[in-house]
Amino acid sequence: MREFQLVDDVMPDVPPADHARVLAVRAEVLGGTRRRRRTSVWPRVTLAAAAVTGVLAAGAVVVPRLGGDRTGTVSPSTTATAVATTSSPTASSPEEALATAADRLAAQPPGTGAWWRREAIRTRRAWTKADPPFTVEHRLTEVVWIDRQGRRRSEQGRVSSSLPTAADRRAWKKAGSPKLCGDHDDCQIGKVFFMPMRLKQATLPEEAGALKALLLRQRPKDRVDKDEEWLWAAARWILLDSAATPRARAAVYRMLAGLPGADVVGRAHDTEGRTGIALEHGNAFIRQQLVIDPTSGDLLAVQTVVSGDVLDAYAVRRLGWTDERPPEATD
Repeated sequence: MREFQLVDDVMPDVPPADHARVLAVRAEVLGGTRRRRRTSVWPRVTLAAAAVTGVLAAGAVVVPRLGGDRTGTVSPSTTATAVATTSSPTASSPEEALATAADRLAAQPPGTGAWWRREAIRTRRAWTKADPPFTVEHRLTEVVWIDRQGRRRSEQGRVSSSLPTAADRRAWKKAGSPKLCGDHDDCQIGKVFFMPMRLKQATLPEEAGALKALLLRQRPKDRVDKDEEWLWAAARWILLDSAATPRARAAVYRMLAGLPGADVVGRAHDTEGRTGIALEHGNAFIRQQLVIDPTSGDLLAVQTVVSGDVLDAYAVRRLGWTDERPPEATD
């Protein structure tokens, strides 16, 4: 089960800006367990949650792109759903807005097509070991394909690297203006992988209580984190990396909203500037965040926020079934 690890191993380490924060993040994320190569703040989910289930039906979803337009491959029924949800819901509280968004997502019809595709812009910030140190922001397009038999391919575009602040640019110049990963032809971020998966062919429950019970039964016995932390980690996998139905995705929202420590924020932005409802979990220092389109219930982004700054993010551009096919696998 190293398929997902192949992807994470080529991504850079992502510690925060100083040693104290490094220790705090690692303690929070890893539960005190040291891990050198895998640094994703969703702990071990892509390996452990793959045992949960493989889902063979889902809705085709189009989410707002950069600039606010909508793009993607959609079925006529999805287009009708998009037209039906163009007006923003009115709600007296963020919790009510989230409930309305979940209802709208659950009402979306299942999609058609041979392959389920999720395209996202991945943004990750890395703290370098240069003298003086500086932060580098890496961005790349990641596309996941899953067919009706649960076979999977993952494709990543070329990385672009930038210095997010003026202070980072000054530190970079003082360090001798070293080349960034995106400046190298052999940058290991952005490779294409063929990753066949053999997932259990079962359908996720479409009711929050039943979904929670299933995920807790699948919780690895050796995990030391709390039940709600495992559920948030598994939910991230379901939303980003499984062909879950619209109703099952809505059940994920409802399940998470009912967990201890969950907060619903009425307005939040993703890394592409889109605005949505934020469903969050964590503490004052580090929080896991889902950004959800209030008009459709579609997932806009999954983000890790550290001290108010986005450290790691997947901004979803397309998600759903399509008759398009993935590119041929490369070595």
